[in-house]
Amino acid sequence: MKITPAALQKQVPDTAVFAVVGPEDMARKQALALISKRFLEPSFAEFDTDALEGESLKAAQALAAWQTIPLASGRRVVLVRNLQNAPASEIQQLAQFVTLPAPRGCLVLESCVDTGKDMLALLKAVEKAGGAVVTCAQAKPEDARAFLAQEATRQGVKIEPAAAQELIRRLGPNFWQLANELHKLASHAYPKTTVSAKDVEALIPPPHEDRIFAMIDAVCDGRARVAGDMLRDMFAAGDDERATAHRTLAVLARHFRLLWQARVLRDKGFAFRDVSALPSGCADLLPSSPNLLDSIKRTPFLMGKYRAQAERFDLKAVGEVFDLLAQTDLALKGRAPSVGEPFADLEMCVWRLARVATRAQTSARSAARR
Repeated sequence: MKITPAALQKQVPDTAVFAVVGPEDMARKQALALISKRFLEPSFAEFDTDALEGESLKAAQALAAWQTIPLASGRRVVLVRNLQNAPASEIQQLAQFVTLPAPRGCLVLESCVDTGKDMLALLKAVEKAGGAVVTCAQAKPEDARAFLAQEATRQGVKIEPAAAQELIRRLGPNFWQLANELHKLASHAYPKTTVSAKDVEALIPPPHEDRIFAMIDAVCDGRARVAGDMLRDMFAAGDDERATAHRTLAVLARHFRLLWQARVLRDKGFAFRDVSALPSGCADLLPSSPNLLDSIKRTPFLMGKYRAQAERFDLKAVGEVFDLLAQTDLALKGRAPSVGEPFADLEMCVWRLARVATRAQTSARSAARR
């Protein structure tokens, strides 16, 4: 059977197998606690529980523990955490074992991943055996806002709507992380009893994308040193240098594709005041993805930025930018000469892009005087 975390809070079914899966950490933790409470005698919980880790899992060991009679609890709870890290062969064996009888056991399989051939086969086997699949899906922003309001009340503080929105934007709708960071914010705000947007900005680091966009603004303004410092900070905060390089280059490329579209529209007479006032036929000139019109419809405040940058970058300058981005992409992939490490390739790219921006600004000013 499939069951939601909300339904599980109302009633935990008496079954021998549970699969608690999905990306929402707090919902998974709460589900595990509810299942354990349902079957374990508190004074014997330590004796009637086995905890195994997916990375070192042996399916035969889990089976033996699952079929062991508990000392005093309704069922012996065998918890397999982080099943997503288990070898494929062990997950495949579990899919066979869950169909076996275990009248006094409760096997609980926990995983933040609910996709993949072997995992899907296991979940299907759990349902076929009469077990329960508890799917802890990623929360929606509106769910996260409601959760923050409840959590703030529980912690004895209030959180301003703007602060809640910014906190969710920076962290995502992860209940576990939101609860932890709200606790830190409440301590930071003390003796005030209200968490403000300023508290969030002071304490919670902005997402990686914010740093990239700030760096792109510096590049487009020709501020090479500032852009280079921002790039260095981004790489210092990243876990994987090569992944950070590819992600940063992808966002740079997307921005300049949009800027190219802005320049085309500017040359066709678009004033960047009203999307509905687009000159006839211009929409057909733009690619479907990324699409500048879609972007400024979602975030209207970007219209002024694209207008200003399109004034500075003519199509020749944008063409130079694309050449530099292509060279950097090939260098990162090992198909062209590289400066050295991925950071060095990106740093060289950023400095060269800023020089193109400086030349483009000078050219635009000269043209304006004539």
